[in-house]
Amino acid sequence: MSHQGPYFIPSGAPPGTPLLMEEERPPEGVYYFRIYAVLMMLMLFGMFGTGLYLMLGPLMRGVSGSSATGEWVMGLFMTGLSFLVIIPHAIVLFAGRARWAYTLGIVLIGLNMLWNTCCLPITIPLLVVWMKPETKRWYGMT
Repeated sequence: MSHQGPYFIPSGAPPGTPLLMEEERPPEGVYYFRIYAVLMMLMLFGMFGTGLYLMLGPLMRGVSGSSATGEWVMGLFMTGLSFLVIIPHAIVLFAGRARWAYTLGIVLIGLNMLWNTCCLPITIPLLVVWMKPETKRWYGMT
């Protein structure tokens, strides 16, 4: 009988659940990216809500004129931009082990480094972990 190597029992698994091989577990870079994608989506949902507030604020207050138009345009811009950025984060979060998901992850991390520079202390280490060989192997890039 040959020994196949470390097994683990998934947390919360009922008795009788088949054991998974260590190689079937996602590497830590995948977990970190998933957490990061969820946090980015939460931030973008907040931006989406702020845009809606700016769009609907003048209407609810009964204000008109150029200041109301400016608020509406800014709200439309924030709502549209946040919605467009939420979509790829959601796609890569639920894409599984597709090769293109790895590439999209690199693109999202890089773009977030450019437009959201306050997150550089998070995105730089995330990019380093994302580029590790075990993460590439998980996505079938090697």
